[in-house]
Amino acid sequence: MPSIFTLTRRCCLTVSIALLSTTTITTAARAEFDLRVVQGSDVDTLDPAVARNRPSQVVYGHIFNKLVRWKDTKLSEIVPDLAESWSKSADGLKWTFKLRKGIKFQDDTPFNAEAVKFNLDRINDPALGSPNRSLFEDIAKVTVIDDSTVEIDTKKPSPTLLEVLAEPYSSISSPVAVQKNGRAYSRNPIGTGPYSLAEWIPGQKVVLKRNPNYFEAAGKAATITFRPVPEGSARVIELETGNADIALSLAPESADEIKQHKATDLVVEPSSFQISFDLNATKPPFNDPRVRQAVNYAINRDALIKTILQGYGKSPEGIFPEGVQGRAKQTSYSYDIEKARKLIAEVYPSGFKEKIVIWTPAGRYMKDKTVAEVVQGSLNDLGFETEFKVWEWASYQKTLYRPEPGKGTGKGSDDANLWMLGTSITNADWRLRRKLSSKSDSNLSGYNNPGVDALLDKASRDLEYASRMKTYGDIQNIVWNEDPSALVLFDQVQLIGVAKGLKGLQVYSDEAVRFDQVTKP
Repeated sequence: MPSIFTLTRRCCLTVSIALLSTTTITTAARAEFDLRVVQGSDVDTLDPAVARNRPSQVVYGHIFNKLVRWKDTKLSEIVPDLAESWSKSADGLKWTFKLRKGIKFQDDTPFNAEAVKFNLDRINDPALGSPNRSLFEDIAKVTVIDDSTVEIDTKKPSPTLLEVLAEPYSSISSPVAVQKNGRAYSRNPIGTGPYSLAEWIPGQKVVLKRNPNYFEAAGKAATITFRPVPEGSARVIELETGNADIALSLAPESADEIKQHKATDLVVEPSSFQISFDLNATKPPFNDPRVRQAVNYAINRDALIKTILQGYGKSPEGIFPEGVQGRAKQTSYSYDIEKARKLIAEVYPSGFKEKIVIWTPAGRYMKDKTVAEVVQGSLNDLGFETEFKVWEWASYQKTLYRPEPGKGTGKGSDDANLWMLGTSITNADWRLRRKLSSKSDSNLSGYNNPGVDALLDKASRDLEYASRMKTYGDIQNIVWNEDPSALVLFDQVQLIGVAKGLKGLQVYSDEAVRFDQVTKP
């Protein structure tokens, strides 16, 4: 018969095992969490090839991989992603990429060289109407050598090819899923990334679930839920009441409240985002560069930043903010309403009699609607009659970038004279080319300067980094001082609210944010 000591020991051991099992189960349960993110705008597409806006990229960036990627948030160097390595021919016209083996898309189809060719051919096809197509115009041919080797031939030596392939638009989709879903692929994305799409209810939420077969570090959260909450104060409430873990694109007036709240912290990061009004250069009054220059003198940026942005912004010193490749610092536009009036009088001695139509989103950029109202007041002070229209972001994007059959996207809309947009691209060539090249599908304003076109072409052939950056600087000088394309307003900073104790957020200067390695307390 067992002794009392033995029975007691067995009893204690049983209790200990039970407690250990309970603790293990509890710990495992706590490790499975949903990360909840609120942002100011809704997602409009999850197809990287046709996507343009940052809210969509923030979501689909977790679904896909690219051939190469930036190493870190400082964009210090380009490193392998789906490609293991690459080499370039002596003449600079042929790039050979060796691919990772054994990787599958989230629909269980294989990732291989055929998939790479399919994706690059697709975005280069005019029939797709991608607003990003001009970024890939240097690619002449993509050739499959074998399952794990692909060659890219370029029309000329391409100094920026790796940078292009690191862009979000270069994300690799499952060819099977694209072909199966057709135009509906934007609602059914399939990549190789750490998360896959679980649910999307437009206007309400997008839910991503962890990809158990991801080839690198697994996502920490079991699911990530993104919800559009256009009103900035509502995003703050969502965070403070525990309904959200992260609130993106906060308004300046929320900063102190977030800092002082016991359950939240404020993350302040620099940004390559610059907020401007594109000016429709295809019709009066902004078809004359003197009028485009005049409205830049008519804005009191220092007062706008101090009063509307509460100091969370910077007066632009050129069309490139800090953090953008090849930045050429300029002298800020002074506030000079009389100079603005004089320039306009040179073009319209009797005044401009037609109505100027202003478009703006609400909830996409920092204080966008309020800033647009300030601009409207400044245009009224110049003697212009104005009309104001506020858009929901997804509709705004679809209208501005609506495709013209066989021509890619349109040149903006003749229904508006100026429309607010932000640009955060850090790649100098793409930041300039998409807005300024007369051949770019993304040039919505219709800006056309032969000298700028010639400099863009020169830079695209220049394999010497320093001289290429100088050419980009020459373009910046022209567009800032002689022939502006836009009414530049301010350089943005990033204000993000997070639940206290949250760690692992990766914030890039272009306002892309990674959540896959985020942990909650």
